[in-house]
Amino acid sequence: MRKHLIVLLIFALLLPVAASSESEKPTFSLMGYDHTETYRDWSTNLFFERLAHRTGVTFTFQQYTESEAYHKALAGLTADGDLPDVLFKADLSPAESMQLLERGVLVDLKPFIEQYAPNLAAILVQQPEVESAITLPNGAIASLPFINEAPAQNCMWINQDWLTALKLNMPTTVDELTSVLEAFKTRDPNRNGKNDEVPLAFIGAYDLKYLAHAYGLTANDFNLFERDGKAVFMPLEPEFRTYITWLNDLYTRRLIDRDGFSTMDALRRVTDAKATPVYGILLAPLVSSVLPAEWTASYRVVPPLTYQGQQVYRTIADPVTTGTFAITAACKDAGAALAWVDYLYSEEGATLALAGQEGVDYVVDGDGTWRKTDITSQPGYLSESGIMTGTVPPGISNDAFQRRYSDQTVRNVSEQIDIVSAIAQTPFPTMPLTQEQADYIAPLQAAIGRYVDESIARWTIGEWELTDEQFAEFSQQLAALGLQEFMTFWQEKLDQHAEVHDATQ
Repeated sequence: MRKHLIVLLIFALLLPVAASSESEKPTFSLMGYDHTETYRDWSTNLFFERLAHRTGVTFTFQQYTESEAYHKALAGLTADGDLPDVLFKADLSPAESMQLLERGVLVDLKPFIEQYAPNLAAILVQQPEVESAITLPNGAIASLPFINEAPAQNCMWINQDWLTALKLNMPTTVDELTSVLEAFKTRDPNRNGKNDEVPLAFIGAYDLKYLAHAYGLTANDFNLFERDGKAVFMPLEPEFRTYITWLNDLYTRRLIDRDGFSTMDALRRVTDAKATPVYGILLAPLVSSVLPAEWTASYRVVPPLTYQGQQVYRTIADPVTTGTFAITAACKDAGAALAWVDYLYSEEGATLALAGQEGVDYVVDGDGTWRKTDITSQPGYLSESGIMTGTVPPGISNDAFQRRYSDQTVRNVSEQIDIVSAIAQTPFPTMPLTQEQADYIAPLQAAIGRYVDESIARWTIGEWELTDEQFAEFSQQLAALGLQEFMTFWQEKLDQHAEVHDATQ
């Protein structure tokens, strides 16, 4: 009897992932979210049509264009309700993934990835940190990721024309950087006879914390980093005071932007390519986000500075975006659904998602570079043919293909960012939280993070003195805001993360 029951249970488990025959290509119901500003209609989008030609899989669509309505619909899904088969551009937080899995809405994909998603399975073997990022605390994988093979970085972009004009070398240490900033301020590198240069431009404490790498310090957005399995709070490290003292010196000598704590990109953006450059170093992911695209070639990335013989830097974001695709309990052929999405984890599939169809949307020239065709310049065409903009889809970014783009400027920017990417690390692992955990830690993170940023600003502009008493008061206020509880929480999560990581090896 027991043996018969086991056979029935195994058969029941296999039913949702039965492979479709060649003559029975499935049609799935698909639900997801793409903001109305993408002007994209999934039911007529060429991406799905082209994938249907390749895979035979077709969809009916339930597309949401407003985030609030979509997440309200997610919250209302039940195992015995009218479920879509798959969630695409699912925008699931880890807490949402866990809740939907626990309610029986989503299927745990972990047992089926190796068989039905070989491209993704290979990535998880080669990059175990990806598997750790998408694995929930209970060991399940409820949703799949997007993996950015070459994520953006918040770089220090330096005006190479100014370095050349002043016969200066690229700075490699904090002292050399300070000397370069002093030269930018006092030696009129833009040659207009005015003292209008801004040696280093930044926006708020967020940008300034990237400069902490000059003293060997990196931390995530919540001021945490991991050292030997322990959660460490960066603002209480001994080097933090030295770093703050340096910032105050730069501000006092007008070597960093005096408006850095009150400006924003919209206010400092330069659109006139004929204007006189005033920025020596710009902290930004891309020069073109602030300055004219024509100026991009004049800027180079400053390699992470060396401190005590080592270079460190933090990533701007985790290369793994979780929660982009999921399969529900209603899906009768999860194997076919997994195989469909697995195509996006191949270089060919990623290229289709990014650039469209070769010969129609782009052409590859004899030198191996590619360029867009004239049809892509038609109004609305990219919204009608592509899928990459808007909410993050599943798949990979296919960096190798992007680097073969015909515009040399684009390739040069990628190569510059590589200088930082070669050093940058995620200071503290990204870990999924339950809704209860998120609700508990969010107020602590907000209060402590806000106080740290305000303190950095006050010390930098000289509102607070650089005294033992002021730093002691800083520590006391952090304690009053709940730093001990904050650190205990993240240490426990770090320990759990290590256990899950070890279990996947």
